[in-house]
Amino acid sequence: MKFSRSMNPSRAIAQPTSFGPELSGSILTRAGIPRLTAACLTAAALLASQPVQVHAQDQVITRNTYRDVAKKVMPAVVNVKIKSNIVFGRARGKITIPPSFGLDEDTRDYLEQLFERQMPNLTPGEEEEYKYARSGSGVVISPDGYIITSHHVVRDVDPADIEIALPDGRTFSGVKMVGQDELTDLAVLKVEGSNLPSVAWGDSELTEVGDIVMAIGNPLEFNNSVSEGIVSAKHRVIRKAPIEDLLQTTAVINPGNSGGALVNLNGELIGINMAIATNTGTWMGLGFAIPSKTARFVAENVIAQGKVPRGYLGIDMSPLTGSIAQQMGYNKNFGIVVRDVRPGSAAEKGGLQRYDIIARVNDREIKEMFDMHNNIGARKAGETVQLEIYRDEGQSSLTQKMLPVTLDERPAPDQIVSAPNGVRAPAVATPDPDVLGLKVSPSADNRGVVVDDVKPGSRAAHAGLEAGDVILEMNKKKVQNAAELQEAQQARPSGEHLLYIERKGGTSAIVTISAE
Repeated sequence: MKFSRSMNPSRAIAQPTSFGPELSGSILTRAGIPRLTAACLTAAALLASQPVQVHAQDQVITRNTYRDVAKKVMPAVVNVKIKSNIVFGRARGKITIPPSFGLDEDTRDYLEQLFERQMPNLTPGEEEEYKYARSGSGVVISPDGYIITSHHVVRDVDPADIEIALPDGRTFSGVKMVGQDELTDLAVLKVEGSNLPSVAWGDSELTEVGDIVMAIGNPLEFNNSVSEGIVSAKHRVIRKAPIEDLLQTTAVINPGNSGGALVNLNGELIGINMAIATNTGTWMGLGFAIPSKTARFVAENVIAQGKVPRGYLGIDMSPLTGSIAQQMGYNKNFGIVVRDVRPGSAAEKGGLQRYDIIARVNDREIKEMFDMHNNIGARKAGETVQLEIYRDEGQSSLTQKMLPVTLDERPAPDQIVSAPNGVRAPAVATPDPDVLGLKVSPSADNRGVVVDDVKPGSRAAHAGLEAGDVILEMNKKKVQNAAELQEAQQARPSGEHLLYIERKGGTSAIVTISAE
């Protein structure tokens, strides 16, 4: 099962070529109509004449309930349009879509294939302008023009390319990007308007499984569409954003609903629609929304200070694989490995070290890196957490420690960089003999050895090492040349070797290589 963010797929339309009605690839079909017996009709009439009591919401549903909610909320659910132009031509060779346009990989592949099919219609060397657009939804949360939407709808987008369209026909350009919170997949926009229709916040904490809800947005470019369903689960995690505690709903959500409203029968905003579980790209019965508790907290902080103040530990992590756990002598099935500790960070001040295994935060098991993001990122700066760690101190078994760490405030995304890397260019030298299927040379700054070549099919190749990687440590010992690498290798003739490396792209990693 795949989890797909519910944003309308991009459209690429050649000029003057026409691709027909803009239905985003959807096919309209008539639903089969079952035959109704007289008894069924009589029963249906009796049921329709009686109000239905909704105990969870302490509310009576009548035939006007849904239409009243729709009339109340629909005017405040907007279409967030992202517009741009891309110029392509046969002279440029293979058609590619720039990653900065925010498309997922499948959509980019589809559009590239579409352009390729159209290329024979172009004169060689001729360049053709293609109109590019995608869209999602947003919700006006204040009459003065603040709009909440999904971060993935406006990620990497110039605000000048955003257009907001209201159901009443008004459109706004010159949109201001107030702030974004990538950790929860939310963003806040601002348009210059007054007395705009808006939706009041509801309390998602009061929402219970079984409550009736309505989803309103712009699915598949059918603007201002309404669907209804129930809250089918709470506290879902689908790993589309680092911090998640989602509402699950049976209300129909499709591409284009991202950033739209999930409301209760009082017409109150209890969620921002985010994603669907699907194998087809469209709705299959499960949708997910960011609860209003999270969305309101993010929106209010972004509006007040342009960001969300979050706790920050200051480490780079690696997953605790079975081979790493075995090599380190760790016998639990949960935890993450500290790969780097950032200088001056809360982690460094609290005493964390590379190769420490963080098993619990405030007695809560950390089963994977996602749990760390969800646990630490949801806390406030200045809050102190208790970390249960396991450390190799040269004893027969790892030493358990409890470290109190006071969290810093999370820096802006562009200020979070990997731990400082050394000079990558290898010194001028003849590559050393093969080591584990590697050819290596000392790095120019003597911080490690540079991988010059990886023998296909070797143990190093199976471990994912590539030319250009820098090996800094092997089995927790620093290495500066091939001799030291061989010495560290020979000290562990069986089992797994633990390597701390810096990748070509500037990130670090902890990997294992079979010693046999």
